[in-house]
Amino acid sequence: MQINIMKNKSTKLAKLERDRKSLFTENLDKCYFCPNSKNHMHEIFSGRNRQNSMRYDLCLPVCWRCHSKYQNNKEFNDYWHVKGQEAFEEHFPDLEFIDIFKRNYK
Repeated sequence: MQINIMKNKSTKLAKLERDRKSLFTENLDKCYFCPNSKNHMHEIFSGRNRQNSMRYDLCLPVCWRCHSKYQNNKEFNDYWHVKGQEAFEEHFPDLEFIDIFKRNYK
């Protein structure tokens, strides 16, 4: 029984990761920040909100170089947390950002 629960959860997570999109760009083949090809989808909200980022299309296509450069950059993350919240509120007006993400970034 426990194995089926784990397998179903893993299958759902794999589908969520595979189907990631972005509210910020339609071109998911090119890095959002430079002319390189995309190697990774960067979730704007990480940790406990990583799946929420994927679920609500709060991801950015990035190349390895930009991902390494920005992944742990506080100013970059603070900026995109605000932009992510604004995009969420614009695209999902019937949902409360704070109820889902448990924090107000503005």
